[in-house]
Amino acid sequence: MALHAQPTGGVDITRFAVRDGQRLSYESSGATDAIPVVALHDLLGDRAQLAPLRDRLLAAGWRVTLPDARGHGASPTISSRIYPPTQLAADTLAILDAEGLSSFHVVAIGWSAATALTLAAIGPRQVSSLVLVAPYLPTLLVDHSGAEASEVGAAHASALREAATAASKGLTDRALDLVLDARVGAGWQSRLSRPRLGAIRRAAANLGPLLAGVDASPPNHDAVRHVSAPTTLVTSAVAPPVERWTVDTLALLLPRARVATIPADQTGDGPLSPARIDAIAQALADGDQ
Repeated sequence: MALHAQPTGGVDITRFAVRDGQRLSYESSGATDAIPVVALHDLLGDRAQLAPLRDRLLAAGWRVTLPDARGHGASPTISSRIYPPTQLAADTLAILDAEGLSSFHVVAIGWSAATALTLAAIGPRQVSSLVLVAPYLPTLLVDHSGAEASEVGAAHASALREAATAASKGLTDRALDLVLDARVGAGWQSRLSRPRLGAIRRAAANLGPLLAGVDASPPNHDAVRHVSAPTTLVTSAVAPPVERWTVDTLALLLPRARVATIPADQTGDGPLSPARIDAIAQALADGDQ
């Protein structure tokens, strides 16, 4: 069941799809006969994070769907103790089904790479291509053959596990520090924009189930090897080690992967700098060939 209007040229109109009796929020813009792309925001974000990308893709003639992941934005809070990527992927499919989309391209930022890879694994005929931007999948590195990469992956995975425990005990500030110190760096409160901080606070109560879900059902090497969709990994020349090794690992595992590296002087602020948006747009154009 879905509650939505057909996409128009407008943006920022909240629509809802229904799954398991709960309304999932999203927006969908562009012509109904345009090629569809769904873009997934990062952990502790919301669809507003992707507005610059949406605007660029609309201008290029795409039909763009932006979900709020469960527990983020206007989507419902999470009542279970564990909410794995398979559930997030099912939420996304419910939204795309509400829009009548049987095939689509997928862009994923950071943590949502796990959802995107799960979508591609369970719906290989639906996912036309993947673009993973600064993918954050530290559990993939735990068994890395390189000692340094394995140690970095284990340290990040341990921090996320500790954050999940802290969140389950109501220690929200501690959980946020563990996650964002690892992702953004110490002093993250002063480094992020006010809208980004607002999105973080709104999603913070759902951090425990989401982190526990990834810990209980992490992406694994065998599953990634079976993702057949052409995949572009967008990274930067100055990416932190955890991102660099994750991109290298995915490039080896995914059978149809290529890496797009943003030069150091064009990285900008955050994963959606103009140069990264350019790289995403080009990757989508290539993936639609």
